[in-house]
Amino acid sequence: MRSSPKSLPNSCKPFSWTNLLRFSGEQMTGTEHYVSRADGRVYYYKVGEGEPLILLHNIELSGFTWENVIDKLAEHFTCYNIDLPGHDHSDIPPQQYSIEDYTQAFVDVLDDAGLAQVDIVASHGGCVMALDLAATYPQRVKRMILDGLPYWNRERGRIVWERFWVPRFKDTTSYDVPVYALTTWEEAVQENPNLIRERWEKTEALKRKGRYWMRLTAEAMCSYDIEATGPKVKAPTLLLYGEGDPLRRGEQRANEGIKGSTLKVVPGPQVPPHEHRLVEVHIREPEEFARMAIEFLRETDDLPELQ
Repeated sequence: MRSSPKSLPNSCKPFSWTNLLRFSGEQMTGTEHYVSRADGRVYYYKVGEGEPLILLHNIELSGFTWENVIDKLAEHFTCYNIDLPGHDHSDIPPQQYSIEDYTQAFVDVLDDAGLAQVDIVASHGGCVMALDLAATYPQRVKRMILDGLPYWNRERGRIVWERFWVPRFKDTTSYDVPVYALTTWEEAVQENPNLIRERWEKTEALKRKGRYWMRLTAEAMCSYDIEATGPKVKAPTLLLYGEGDPLRRGEQRANEGIKGSTLKVVPGPQVPPHEHRLVEVHIREPEEFARMAIEFLRETDDLPELQ
């Protein structure tokens, strides 16, 4: 494996909002890195100062989802903002990934970056991957902040797959299985009048690159037994849910299953199903999310590992 770092000039920045971050009036330049693996390169953006903090976005998105919180986190931590394999700057692997395959990709990134142990901030699907990483390699994960962790067993996951995901794959002609249909801005805003155009353009570009991969990843996530993994986690964990997040249906099981975890619900409006990507706390309440994350990491800094 080999990573290739370089400073990001304004004309070549992967995330327009992270190229230059301000710290006490000064500007700090981040660097982009590609870790070469047999299944293709994995991209991450590194910025900040302090202990290492890994950021794992939700499936279907990319590291841009942290745009409103990464500058605040980078004041206290060295942030490694990873594009999941198959997403945005990272290459699409040649075969379908299981959650365990994602975990191995993250371990390769940690090894390449020389990181023995890290804290993790994750969102929705990224939370599932973070949970598996913490359960499989407990010595590598110090603490976690999970924004909207799904929590199901295989049976519940299959129901979620059939009732929530399958109906959303409306393009039945482009591939051998149905995938997301590409949309125009007019179609998208008619369905969701509150849609932000910049965000729509980014997610639509991601769909053009990897909508087949998105379907495979969603299927892998729904096939994964999260409830069986939770009790294996030893890292102190903060479970955050937006008040309107449909994934709250599993919050109590998650809190009970993950030993010593802390559950907090952040007030907010109920969100229609078609706005499912906007329920995460770090998107709707970025200032509060950053405050809670930093506070949790400070408070648990000297806690012994759970047995």
